[in-house]
Amino acid sequence: MSSSSKTKSRPKISVGLPVYNGEEFLRKRIDSVLDQTFSDFELIISDNASTDSTSTICREYAKKDNRIRYIRQEKNIGMTPNFYFLLQEAKSDYFVWAAVDDLWHPAFLEKNVSVLESNNEVVGSISKLTLYDESADLFKKEKEFLKRIRLTYRPYGTYSLSGPYEKKIRTCLKKFPYQLFYGVYRTDELRKSIIQQYFVSDTFAVVLNLLKYGDIHEVDEVLLYVYPGGTSSKGIFHATRLFKEGILGIIFPHYPLTSWCVKNLGPKIFLKNLDCFIRINIDAEFLLFINLIQLIKKSR
Repeated sequence: MSSSSKTKSRPKISVGLPVYNGEEFLRKRIDSVLDQTFSDFELIISDNASTDSTSTICREYAKKDNRIRYIRQEKNIGMTPNFYFLLQEAKSDYFVWAAVDDLWHPAFLEKNVSVLESNNEVVGSISKLTLYDESADLFKKEKEFLKRIRLTYRPYGTYSLSGPYEKKIRTCLKKFPYQLFYGVYRTDELRKSIIQQYFVSDTFAVVLNLLKYGDIHEVDEVLLYVYPGGTSSKGIFHATRLFKEGILGIIFPHYPLTSWCVKNLGPKIFLKNLDCFIRINIDAEFLLFINLIQLIKKSR
């Protein structure tokens, strides 16, 4: 594992960019970070042993800007470990993951850091988001009714979560806002919220843990642009195979998440939100059914 130039002083925020064969998106993604109005950051890139031109692109940018720290893994360590590796490398008060195929408005860091700096009760901040490429293959090829179903059961969106802990948990379970994972968080609290299990929607479990340490604020502006053809768009069947969850995990995709919640939220909170867990699991089964239909059609 090798790294390029490091930042000269301790930055206010660390931006973690995990990437594997991301040449299609990488230049625009790095540019959207470097163009931020809030400039006191380090950009740490963890290249998960890419086989395309990712390494060349990253080294090119690292030579131009000493805020970039490029690290190439000697071998592919897996998607989730690559995300967590970046967090451990951070040397800042705040941390944010930057998905390689998403983009930021230039004010994304400035406005979210401002929220954290002004309110100690807030553990994380994220803006509203929108899809930025309606012409992606996913949306060109999907039948309109299938697209509507998928977005109904797996919506893109962010929400503020505030108040008593159990209220925040309830709201989070009802809305299932998995995109909150890509907010700006206090580094120490985020590290304490990381889980050591890898399963479908494990990032949602991290968000549930974060709520122990404070509220999550939503900036009422669209500052995050999400690509609709990323890993999550490939379907829940693909996700279960990616995490190697076995037959039980494939048949019941959110069983591992449910099991984690029983152990970590406690039986009392679990039973109070039993209706949410039933819906979450039924939704997963429905998405799995739709996904399998799509795969069968593609194989013909």
